[in-house]
Amino acid sequence: MLTSVRVLALAAAAFAVAPAQTFAQTYDLLLQGGQVIDPDSQTNAVRDVAIKGGKIAKVAASIPAGEARRVINVKGRYVTPGLIDLHFHSFGYSGSISPDQYALPAGTTTVIDAGGPGYRTVDAFRQQVVNKNKARVLGLMNIAGNGMTGSASEDNVADMLPDKTAEAITKNRDIIVGIKVAHFGKPGWDALKRAIDAGTRAKVPVMVDDKIFTNAGRTSEEKLLRVMRPGDMHTHMFNDRQVEIISRFNSKVQPYALEARKRGVLFDLGHGGGSMLWPVAVPAAKQGFWPDTISTDLHTSSIQLPQSDMPNCISKMMMLGMSLPDAILKSTVNPAKAISRFPEMGTLREGAIADVAVLVLHEGVFAYNDAWGKKMLGTRKLENALTVRNGEVVYDSGLQPRKESTEIYDLLLLTGSQSIAIKGSRIVKVAASIPPRQGRAVIPGLGYKVEASPMVEGAPADIVLRDGQRRALIIKAGKVIRDEDGLYVSDATYVGPYSNFK
Repeated sequence: MLTSVRVLALAAAAFAVAPAQTFAQTYDLLLQGGQVIDPDSQTNAVRDVAIKGGKIAKVAASIPAGEARRVINVKGRYVTPGLIDLHFHSFGYSGSISPDQYALPAGTTTVIDAGGPGYRTVDAFRQQVVNKNKARVLGLMNIAGNGMTGSASEDNVADMLPDKTAEAITKNRDIIVGIKVAHFGKPGWDALKRAIDAGTRAKVPVMVDDKIFTNAGRTSEEKLLRVMRPGDMHTHMFNDRQVEIISRFNSKVQPYALEARKRGVLFDLGHGGGSMLWPVAVPAAKQGFWPDTISTDLHTSSIQLPQSDMPNCISKMMMLGMSLPDAILKSTVNPAKAISRFPEMGTLREGAIADVAVLVLHEGVFAYNDAWGKKMLGTRKLENALTVRNGEVVYDSGLQPRKESTEIYDLLLLTGSQSIAIKGSRIVKVAASIPPRQGRAVIPGLGYKVEASPMVEGAPADIVLRDGQRRALIIKAGKVIRDEDGLYVSDATYVGPYSNFK
């Protein structure tokens, strides 16, 4: 029989345990076991990330699962700050799209609308977009008063008023972080110089999307070295129509582009539906001329063929040789600094707003289209698996990493009964089926008689496709030297200017 003193002692102990167990659940959410890449803290290691009250509460090698109300195992995935898209279209522009629908599923927790609102329409931008999305939406104010609503607005120099633009920015600093000049179709520097005037008054950077055609009365060299200021951003850097980064004569990075970078001009990817071209990006990457910031220029067209959301753009930069940590830097810290919002965003430091992307890296063969639909093949693909915005899980795909063959062939001949893979001048594989995505170029040979001697791995790639007695296609030493039926269409990297360069 227990004494009354002992009963009271046990009761007191039980009372003490219950609150301790409740109190032990310190965190709202725990992301456990992921490879954390946080450029701000120079972390690239397996870490647990704990979130409480919408903030990053702790990042450590091990945080007990019992300390969190919800635990998500992210082992084998990459945990990064929420991605920041410096060039997005959500307002004004006819191709505008929803940030919540297209940014959050991509791990992009912050988008900057690049020029949608002008000083006349900034209130509507706030009400219709900023206040109605879970994604953080900021804006670059168009120097044109009515914003990005077509040439009637964007060519209207009379409505490009630096004083009114600067005044509107001052009144809306919580959502407006810079100025955009775009699509100006008249000769001269009126639009850009007025934008820079407004930027100087409001103490914000200017993003430039400028048409440099032969009749523009403008040159890229003058723009980058004498008009733009340090801290101003040139978007669409891999689009030859906007700024000639690569010389068409020797494929070298232009000296004035190198000089502009030295004086502090920033170069932004701005992929878009017409603004990231392999013939510019490939030689620039080989010479180490990378974007300072990775952005999508995402709108109704660019989400189609090029599929240029942030993971897609990062994957393309990795395919060209950029490391994943460097790509995350250019997708988090760098854009946040470019708009003077670091460390408010772009970091996993304790106390920061809990904006997080959980990314999966797949291995296999993946086709990547540039903005004009030309294909290059890569062996890694980054996708978003989970997005946390302001401490709340707003997207969870349950995506798992996968590993497939990463072999890429110069040419695949598909006959229906077998697939023949060619590298260089040799047949390297003969199989019942090889996925077409593994070929830089593919020849559909169904219905033709295939002649090769011998048809074995290691043999010379000398092959004839016959239609009856007619030799429809001839491959000699791995090269197509005759193609009467148009079977062979190379969609690998183009090496020269595309047809509509101007």
